[in-house]
Order: sequence, then C-alpha cells, then structure tokens
Amino acid sequence: MKFNLPRRQRKSFESVSGKSLDSNLNKKEALEIFENVKKSYSSAPNSFGSKTGKKEEVLEMLLIISDQIASEYKDCEVALKQGIPEITKVKEK
Repeated sequence: MKFNLPRRQRKSFESVSGKSLDSNLNKKEALEIFENVKKSYSSAPNSFGSKTGKKEEVLEMLLIISDQIASEYKDCEVALKQGIPEITKVKEK
C-alpha cells in the first residue's frame, strides 16, 4: 500500500517513518509506521501558544494514516480513544 497524504504532511511523514512516501508497504510496515507516528504525537510539544509545537499536525497525519490503513485492510478497524485513533484487528467470519 502507498499512503496518500496532503503536501503539508509529506516531509513530516518521511522524517517520522524513515521511508519514502512513494514506497510500497506491506501491512506490518504500515502498522509500524502508524505506531511510530502515534509515538511521535505523544512526545510532540503542544501547538497552542508555541512556535515549535506540532501536536495538531501530527494528529492530523495520524488520522489520515489510520483511515487509509482501515480502508486498505478489511481486518483492521479504527476507534477513537480520547480523540486519538487506535487500530484494532477484527477476525473475519
């Protein structure tokens, strides 16, 4: 799968994930990138009242990535837990 991100998110994605946006990713790599972005979100400084804060920017990228993973892989669902996306795996029947 390839992530499709807005232009403003591309540089941040490549710095957080360490992979090019054009590279094909399998399910395991996509979930690892999701966890890396989530970890980056939890350690990012607040945006409000700060010149260097990127918390909302990383949260936006996290929401976009989680939605794309859930639409690509049908055994994954996204649930928001206190406004932060969580990917859960669902067994197929």
